[in-house]
Amino acid sequence: MTSSSSSLTTGLNDDFRRPLEGCKVVEACSYISGPFCAQMLSDLGADVIKVEPPSGDPYRNFGHSWEGVGTVWTNSNRGKRSVVLDLKSPEDLSRFKELLSSADIYIENWRPHVSASLGLGFDQLSQLNPRLVQLSITGYGPDGELAKEPAFDALIQGRTGLLSYEAAGGTPRATNTFLADKVAAVFAAQMALSGLIARDKSQKAVHLETSMLDIMSYYNFPDMFHNRTFIDDDAPVTLAPQPVLATSDGYLVLSPVSGKQLSRTLDAVGHPEWKDEIKKITDRKEMTHAFFQRVAGPLKDKTTAEWLERFRELDVPAGPVNEPGVHLNDPQVIHNELYSQLQTSTGTVRAIRYPARFNGHLLKPRRPAPGLGDSNGESFEG
Repeated sequence: MTSSSSSLTTGLNDDFRRPLEGCKVVEACSYISGPFCAQMLSDLGADVIKVEPPSGDPYRNFGHSWEGVGTVWTNSNRGKRSVVLDLKSPEDLSRFKELLSSADIYIENWRPHVSASLGLGFDQLSQLNPRLVQLSITGYGPDGELAKEPAFDALIQGRTGLLSYEAAGGTPRATNTFLADKVAAVFAAQMALSGLIARDKSQKAVHLETSMLDIMSYYNFPDMFHNRTFIDDDAPVTLAPQPVLATSDGYLVLSPVSGKQLSRTLDAVGHPEWKDEIKKITDRKEMTHAFFQRVAGPLKDKTTAEWLERFRELDVPAGPVNEPGVHLNDPQVIHNELYSQLQTSTGTVRAIRYPARFNGHLLKPRRPAPGLGDSNGESFEG
């Protein structure tokens, strides 16, 4: 097998096994953080059994839909099997415990104490399954004054300082993507994998508790808190915002970070004489603002494609501002084989692969998101 993209396998050939093959995951989650985390584990090879109430995961009908199927839900639940259980029913609750008795990982994102009220707390489950890794995802933590409060993406962005930071002196505004939920999912998947290692080392069940508040605070800290890293530092924000610059037919992003790159950028736009002017500005934030303010003018004289070619010639970091549809047809995206098509009862869906290669193998999507209860009656032993 060569290393070229065209010869990369899908991960389904005879001599390759996905790393989590043989791992059984039971997911009792809604919204995005828990389901997206479980989808990542499925992409890595785990058998994920999604347990839904009789009415289904409420997120199935959230936002944009196609033929009655929510697309955000579809994109967060691919590769799973769906089982409908009413956990208020003693019979279904017993079946749920049977699923957990042979599971490797159990993911739930209920509010604190819901699991315990159903007899599904860690003390009970660790006796039922001494090898279980239980991952509990909450909004604010298992206790404290906010523990029982509802937690949604924008609320977490606001409480962790992200909205204020992104405002850059203007009006705070939440992002148009569910950033906190998706970041929480990535960290949760990492925690689940570390839980498997901890379990195998200790030969004991492991309970991992995390919250969106904790995760986003961790995620924000390296750069957002650059002026609060040292206890006695109370300086204002010093990092300048990254501007999006207009061209004659669209926009582009410039990201020069070194002195040489800044210099070559000014050469590219035809104004090397600005170098001495900008060097005289001692405040770094003010200098950055002055740099982009000057560069913005000449950029309007040529197209995005023309500028990107010029910047590439001078090794200046620059890129286009693509709409999502344009991104799908980006030559590098196509070369990387990021997207595949899967057939469903409601039409063909686009699905993205797991973003890693294992010894050259691509982990392309195996199956679409499940229909409600489509695996009822299947065997889940082992």
